Amino acid sequence: MLNWRKNRTFGVYTKIKNDSNREWTSFEFVQHLIKYPDTSDEDFVMMYEKLLGEDNLEKDMENYWKQRVTESFISKEEFKKIKKAFNQRFKKIRKLVQAKNEIDDIVKWAVKNTDDDRTTDDD
Repeated sequence: MLNWRKNRTFGVYTKIKNDSNREWTSFEFVQHLIKYPDTSDEDFVMMYEKLLGEDNLEKDMENYWKQRVTESFISKEEFKKIKKAFNQRFKKIRKLVQAKNEIDDIVKWAVKNTDDDRTTDDD
């Protein structure tokens, strides 16, 4: 499936493959978020669920932007704003994943217990 997404750096729409269903490393997840910040929360939830290894999102994000500060692409003040925005987005994604998992657990419980609790009037 191909989607059109606006690249914030250049302000143009580019065709990208929607591969949110593949497995992601924490580093790849952060790189995708940086490159395509307008990706829907739904896609990021699917990506987060396919995260390989440890959840190092904050660490990977911080390393990327610290490198940008070192290269003088952004100032330290901009880094602080970016860090705050990314941390808020990570927190939101994690909450959405947790809510989805809780809903799935409730549905599984309801389906399992509904079948067992049915009564029949065979009298």
